[in-house]
Amino acid sequence: MDNQCSEYFAGWEGGRSMLFEQLKQLKKADYDKFLIPSQILEASYKRCRDKGVKVELAQMPRILSHPEVDKLLEKYKLLLLVAWPVISEDLYPNFTDEDQLIILCNHEGYAVALMSSPKALELCYSMNIGPGTCFREEVCGTNAIALAMSLGKTVVIRGEQHYCRLFKDWSCIAAPLRGPGGDIIGYLDVSMDSEEELGHTLALVQLAVKYIEEKMGEKQLSDESLKGADILLDNPFKLRILSIREREVIRLMAGGQTISEIAKAMRISQETVKTYCKRIYKKLGVNRKSDCLKKARELRLLDE
Repeated sequence: MDNQCSEYFAGWEGGRSMLFEQLKQLKKADYDKFLIPSQILEASYKRCRDKGVKVELAQMPRILSHPEVDKLLEKYKLLLLVAWPVISEDLYPNFTDEDQLIILCNHEGYAVALMSSPKALELCYSMNIGPGTCFREEVCGTNAIALAMSLGKTVVIRGEQHYCRLFKDWSCIAAPLRGPGGDIIGYLDVSMDSEEELGHTLALVQLAVKYIEEKMGEKQLSDESLKGADILLDNPFKLRILSIREREVIRLMAGGQTISEIAKAMRISQETVKTYCKRIYKKLGVNRKSDCLKKARELRLLDE
């Protein structure tokens, strides 16, 4: 990272301290006014039906390949550079439940980063929820991010109000993030167990959004500075794009084991191994085993 980026981060410490004091004194927010009226929900459900969105959706149907995720993260470096420190160091540590899921999206509804406990992230990855997942209404039905995109404001949606069964166990809060000119540049979503109390989480989200927007307005980094911000193409932004089982398959594959040997070692069928391989290839944007292993080494996936 170059000097300009370093100076940018150095200026955060005073504001961080102030934000911490605000978080300690934060009171619960009244979330009732952010709940979506029934007529708006019904209109959304109708659009979902008209577009053929499946109520029984078990996995997110649209997720970008790894090369496409690379391009996405490169394009939204500034959003990540400003928002991620607030999310990871200020917002997430103040949740009482470590399984609460934070999703940072771009203005088109594509996830660019997630934060939660390893257990919750593993569940997300099994449902194709990760960097590159699209949360638009026509893709996965009525959800908080899609409604925030449609209405241009903070929304709260309870588990039973989602269109697809995939999200029925989660209550979600999604808020637009606005740049210095007032245009929406992204969305911050927090999802939690549907039985969780929402007031404290909503207050945290509102404060985090305010702080991110203030930092966005204070300083714009030059293109040259952004080129030096290599942290945005390393962890934690890429996170782990492969599930635990997929990582086990690729490690055995890298060790020279055949499909039948991998199946025996993992105590699964050869067909299941082939299915894992197809998923791995798709996520890494490759079509051959040699290219898969080459990409995995480049991304240090075999080091995990």
